[in-house]
Amino acid sequence: MDGFNFCFNTRVTFGVGVRSDLPPILDQNAWQRVGIVVDHSLQNVQRVTDLIDLLRKTCRHLVLGWCEVAEPTYESLDSMRGLYANEHLQVIVGVGGGSTLDMAKALAVLVHNREPAIHYRGFDKMTEPVLPIISIPTTAGTGSEVTPNASFVDAREKRKMGINGEAVRPRYALLDPELTLSCPVRPSVSAGADSLVHATEAYVAKKTNPLARLFAREGFGRVFNTLPRIVDAPGDLALRVQVMYGAFLSGVALMNSGTGPAAALSYPLGVHHRVPHGLAGAVFLPYVAQGNVEKGVYDYADLYRVMAEADLNLPRNQQAAQFVEAMRAAWKRLHIPFSLNEFGVMADDWDRLVSDTLDLKGALEQNPVPFGEAEIRKTLREMTSKE
Repeated sequence: MDGFNFCFNTRVTFGVGVRSDLPPILDQNAWQRVGIVVDHSLQNVQRVTDLIDLLRKTCRHLVLGWCEVAEPTYESLDSMRGLYANEHLQVIVGVGGGSTLDMAKALAVLVHNREPAIHYRGFDKMTEPVLPIISIPTTAGTGSEVTPNASFVDAREKRKMGINGEAVRPRYALLDPELTLSCPVRPSVSAGADSLVHATEAYVAKKTNPLARLFAREGFGRVFNTLPRIVDAPGDLALRVQVMYGAFLSGVALMNSGTGPAAALSYPLGVHHRVPHGLAGAVFLPYVAQGNVEKGVYDYADLYRVMAEADLNLPRNQQAAQFVEAMRAAWKRLHIPFSLNEFGVMADDWDRLVSDTLDLKGALEQNPVPFGEAEIRKTLREMTSKE
């Protein structure tokens, strides 16, 4: 077995009701001046408002801000930072989906790092201390609760990049599946599909490792076999538990492996056509996997084997091919489009999508076989010719 490195620095608590662990965590660390960033769509969710009320009673000073943007920009960070900048805060708490958690992570940087937000685009650009971060996700799939990355759109250059570094990895993550009950079906599907992209690309990435694969395979199976059932029973807490756990495992796998072409392609599609990130990556995944299988990448067979209806008697190459077919069937049931036309993508948009995707060469280079301009154009052509 080859050697590997594996990193996991966030203290994670998982389970129904673990959001109530927040006040004790604050108390243990003597954090009494707290900033909290909450997804604006949760303003009338009782479990969330109860948590905010509890903080008001237990903290010496609480600063509350609502994240009102679905795709945060660097400008939106600058407009929100003033709420937290001069409050002598000791910790930042994020409650919401991936965009809200990313906002919280970046605001933890901007409290003491006073340059415009875009100045910190890239890796480890902060020079002043970054506040500790506590993440409380209300969706299952983005992985932001444990990653050292926060993504934002540069509105001027029309590119999505990040404020990244170990300093923005949350110190604590409270994964409470009960909070995901407030997430409507379509965002639940988008986030869950995002986790399937994470698991799949982490599993086949060039820099994957045995432990990352272990997490990816387990996470993939739990989400793939459960997510379609949430469409029919969104209030079933037991299903939500499985998807949140699986998505968390997939996020850990991604963090210790690598992303790939589907994720790279998702960024320009999201920026230019306003497609939610999870959905934007998911639409490309079957096409990327199909191209890889055609070039002899059969590791997808291992993920196929954890599908509930897998035929374990097929040879490995056929199992890999069936993985692609099973993904297409699942996407059909989840109402994930197969054609880019549904997002308004036309042939005239290809050059821009190709150029922006090629800028993310780090992700493309993690694909197990070469994936460059020819492969990107082939994918776009196939996806805009479908009815």
